Amino acid sequence: MELPFTTYCCAVPPEPGASGRVPVAHMAWSAGPGLALWAPHPGVFPGGGLMVLDDRPYDRSEGDPRRLVRECLTVCRSLGFAGLVCDFEQPVRPLLESFIRECAEAFEERGFALYAPERYAHCHVKTRVIIPTALTSGSLPARLRQAAALYGPGRVALEMERAARDLLLPSSSGAGTPLSGEAVSMMLASRGGASFFSGELGARYFTYKDEAGRTHFVVYDDPGTVRYKIELALQMGIREGFMLYPDMVGLGLL
Repeated sequence: MELPFTTYCCAVPPEPGASGRVPVAHMAWSAGPGLALWAPHPGVFPGGGLMVLDDRPYDRSEGDPRRLVRECLTVCRSLGFAGLVCDFEQPVRPLLESFIRECAEAFEERGFALYAPERYAHCHVKTRVIIPTALTSGSLPARLRQAAALYGPGRVALEMERAARDLLLPSSSGAGTPLSGEAVSMMLASRGGASFFSGELGARYFTYKDEAGRTHFVVYDDPGTVRYKIELALQMGIREGFMLYPDMVGLGLL
């Protein structure tokens, strides 16, 4: 990307072409039962990039956060990674809070970076905070401005999911139904291809009525909205972000 913005390509190895033009964050490790380090996606890793650790297999059983820190340090050292991304999706767990506190201290001493979701930002002031950019309501400029003011722009990294959702109006949850890029293209084609850009959402959108006469609101990303989000972040001093490899390929960014 021809912008002064570090975009980490997130990929499960081995992923042909995932490395080269942008740094890779390798989605190959999990915090398993008892906080044991799992490697469900073994592969051959080129030097550099980041290690990604998810918490999906974690079963809330007892475990030793310090052991998991040591194991993550070993992986980062042996594979030449610059740091660790905690791709945690479960609700906040006390042992994972302890892990992030211990990990932030150990990684800072050794010059490694640590990234974590915003709900874990309180664990350590040196943790880099991951902020999602996919919104179906509210204001993305205000969201990023708030994050930069609260944590400092150097601590913020964007999660740039290629989002596409179909929401039935009025929507109370804002979750909607996920759509593929192909589904959005087909819906647009069947409705004449008319859509609009929202600077507040940082996304494109259109509306339609279904067979029952109900109004739907479809919000989605394209290459232009991704670049808009990056430029918006740069204006606020934010310099890092993550995007899935298939999304980058699908949007023509690789």
